[in-house]
Amino acid sequence: MPVHSTATESGPDTPARPVSALSYNELNQIDHLLTLQQPIPGAPDALFFVAAHQITELWFKVILHELDAARLAMDGNALQEARRRLARVVRGEEVLVAHLRAVGTITPGDFAILRTHLGTSSAYESVQFREIEFVSGRKDPRFLNSPRVTDAERVRLTARLREPSLVDAFEELLDRRGQPDLGEVIAGRADPELGALIEALLEHDEGFARWRHGHALMTERIIGYQAGTGGTGGVDYLRSTVGHRFFPQLWEARSALPSYEP
Repeated sequence: MPVHSTATESGPDTPARPVSALSYNELNQIDHLLTLQQPIPGAPDALFFVAAHQITELWFKVILHELDAARLAMDGNALQEARRRLARVVRGEEVLVAHLRAVGTITPGDFAILRTHLGTSSAYESVQFREIEFVSGRKDPRFLNSPRVTDAERVRLTARLREPSLVDAFEELLDRRGQPDLGEVIAGRADPELGALIEALLEHDEGFARWRHGHALMTERIIGYQAGTGGTGGVDYLRSTVGHRFFPQLWEARSALPSYEP
């Protein structure tokens, strides 16, 4: 991997050096990274399970970074840049959906062995997942009161709760553009630049909904209708979230479009 920057980079096991002087191993902190997946005696699928969830969290981190960048671009009326960032979010969501197929190779019998070693941990506790919801516009402050949220995580979520979301950025954008008729824009009869952004926002919404749906199906296949790990609601809870949308206003605007006879 060629690196040309002259900035410095450091990490847990890496001294501060110009990035241009770092090897692939040093730049990506491979030695440290590979120590983060610890085997669990008696649970042969533990390495696979833990690594799979760490990979998911890394993609969540990337998605959050791109969503923040898309929001800032919208604030600055840089709609083409916002669409570019949202396209990267959607590609990440596609990877996460495909990733579920790999996680789904865990059999019900193997997971029954594995879950005895998981303690009270649950993917429900993923704070980055909640951050994605918050920054996209679906803010539920009740999660801050969960006893599973640490003080540091509560600070992060509180900041996300207070800061503008993509929905807020979009509504402000509409104000700056004179509150155009969304039906006309979606139908392609007005403001094509705004119309392209709307499609990008809905692609993100759809991509995350596909991941929710796939996650529910995978969980149902592995554990059926048992309670989830850590006593969570399992498939019933996951199914209840499949219909969540970040931009209901944009979906509803499609319903208002007139139908035309061929």
